[in-house]
Order: sequence, then C-alpha cells, then structure tokens
Amino acid sequence: MYFYLALFFSVIVTWVPRILSFPLAKLIQFPAFFKRFLNYLSLSMMTSLMVSELLILHKNALPSFDGLRCVAMIPAMVVGYLRKSLMFAVVTGVITMALLRLLVV
Repeated sequence: MYFYLALFFSVIVTWVPRILSFPLAKLIQFPAFFKRFLNYLSLSMMTSLMVSELLILHKNALPSFDGLRCVAMIPAMVVGYLRKSLMFAVVTGVITMALLRLLVV
C-alpha cells in the first residue's frame, strides 16, 4: 500500500509542475529578451541532442560519426525545419532510426 501511495505522490509531484507551467506561462507577460531566448531554446536543445547522438567517442582518438544515425538525422531535420516542432523532429528521427535498424542491421 505504501508503495502505491509513494508512486502516486511521485507522479503528482513530477507532473503537476510540468502541466501547470503551460497555462501559467500564457498569463505572464515576458520581457523581450526572454522571448528572444525562448525562440532559440528549441534549436539549442535539438543541436545538443543531435551532436551527442551522432558522435562516437573513442579513447585517445578523435570522435567519429555514426553513419546510420547521420542518415536518420536527415528526415528529422527536414521535419523540424518544416514543422518548427522539436517533438515532431524527435519522433521522426526515432521512427526513421527504428526503420533503418529493421532494414539494415
């Protein structure tokens, strides 16, 4: 019983701040510099995700690119550019990578 209570309250503590932040953000008038910062936030997040996934680190050597992931990145970048949505770009990349692994490996 205590496990389920702990699980329930963990979900509440985790999800309530994430869900409430969206309606509260619509009520607040942000300064211009903060709006400018938010415009580049998804781009910087996407860049950090891509670089960390594309590079293979080697001990005592330069990093190299993973070819399969580079191919999967192309549709994700196209969808991200056209839709301007980080979520759609990531989902497209995951689906493309799954299909490539199914067909190639």
